[in-house]
Amino acid sequence: MLNIKTIKNPLVEGKGTDEFCFRSSCSQNLTIKKLAQEMTDYNSSFTVADNLGMLSVLNTIVVKYVAKGYNVELPFGSIRANATGTCGNIQDGFVPGTGNNQLGILFSANSETAGIIKDTLEYRQVPPDITGEARLYRLTSLSADASESMDLSVNCGKNLRLHGRNLRFDMEDQNQGVFMENEGGLTRISSYTRRGTNVVDFAVPDSLAPGKYTVSIVTKPGKSYFTATINSEVTVTGTF
Repeated sequence: MLNIKTIKNPLVEGKGTDEFCFRSSCSQNLTIKKLAQEMTDYNSSFTVADNLGMLSVLNTIVVKYVAKGYNVELPFGSIRANATGTCGNIQDGFVPGTGNNQLGILFSANSETAGIIKDTLEYRQVPPDITGEARLYRLTSLSADASESMDLSVNCGKNLRLHGRNLRFDMEDQNQGVFMENEGGLTRISSYTRRGTNVVDFAVPDSLAPGKYTVSIVTKPGKSYFTATINSEVTVTGTF
């Protein structure tokens, strides 16, 4: 289900027809393993292991050619790399992670896919944000010069940065703070270099085993706790 919420439009001032805008989030997540199971249920001539293998091959090929600068066509759309940022001189080169130079990934659904989703989309309107509720918008890693990178494959001890709003929390409350989680459990972050309303910087704990981790933040602006999550995953590769 797609949850749609009405919030104050941060790009306009005063009142008018654009004073508020819509933001959406997905209430469920279809993992790779679940996707492989759904494919097996759709066509039982392939096992879950077969489908996981095909998905692994697809991943390898797509990543390879996107990294080569290709626009890769898939049955439901296309995916490609996208460079953004600014520079001071026309002769300056693009350097990912330097200043605001960032490398992103763009996906565009084809017209048939977009039409089917538009006609069959399951969504609901949810109540507007409660005042003070935390929201996460972006997760980046920090280089030694404090420049941001979208590369989230990091060692323990590496500094990460969360961008959002209403991110302040009480360090004395063990239920609040930034958390990293995977199948091995939930780890509360204890070391921070910045704890602001819109930006939080923290170090990946040395205790984390290599693997993929989700990141969330728990705050308590009033009587209730709020958990904000982000779709980005951090891959911990080891220690320095």
